[in-house]
Amino acid sequence: MHYIKTSLIIGLSILALGLTGCQSNSQKSTASFKDSSSQSSHYSAKEPDAAVTASSSSHQTEEKQTYHPKATQTKKKGYVKSGNLKKAGQYTFDKVGTQLTLAKVKHPQTTIKSGQLTYKITTVRMIKNTAKTAAAKRMAAQALNLAQIKSPYYTLQVKFTIYNRGKQAVATDGIQAIRLSGNRQLNAANQLSDASAGKTIPAKSQLATFATGLISESTKPALKSVKIKFAGAFADKHQVVKPTQWLKLSL
Repeated sequence: MHYIKTSLIIGLSILALGLTGCQSNSQKSTASFKDSSSQSSHYSAKEPDAAVTASSSSHQTEEKQTYHPKATQTKKKGYVKSGNLKKAGQYTFDKVGTQLTLAKVKHPQTTIKSGQLTYKITTVRMIKNTAKTAAAKRMAAQALNLAQIKSPYYTLQVKFTIYNRGKQAVATDGIQAIRLSGNRQLNAANQLSDASAGKTIPAKSQLATFATGLISESTKPALKSVKIKFAGAFADKHQVVKPTQWLKLSL
């Protein structure tokens, strides 16, 4: 049995297995999610088998990471012990008691460029998260800046790689926004968890990463597509890469 402080962030990282290339935070932009005093949460998805942990807020608590599903919960078709969900219908459990079920998955392999950066969207997933414990609900609500959360809740995960084709290292601000139906947007201030925000990408290098956000509570969303826009990138606190245009992704 062990504990982790809720300041650790996980963002719906169950599907993040295989992600590599995350860089250390050696440089931060003036506009990055990490540096913004208006934000109460930050996500870095350190645990591949968890849905969320609570934010680094002033009322931090600790939750036990000791949930073990019952035998009856793992006997159904589609259970994946490793947490590496690949097909719709597959499910697993995290360590605080969240059942994560893959609802949709697409692999668009779509790219968009801005300045010296190229962004490649590799995977888009919709996840159904069912909290089996009170701790799971508390941690999800804190991580998503909510007083409480209804279970099940649905999250969207976008896996992408940022290629730095330039001769200088840049600090990316990650995703500026994800636009859902009805012009609703997810961003750093509104239930978007972005593991790339604030990361430095060395010259002639790349960063494989992802972001996740809350898209619905209780009811499965009827999303057929979303739009994504990447923020700018910085060097020596100056913007050297402009934000991208909107890029449409099918679900």
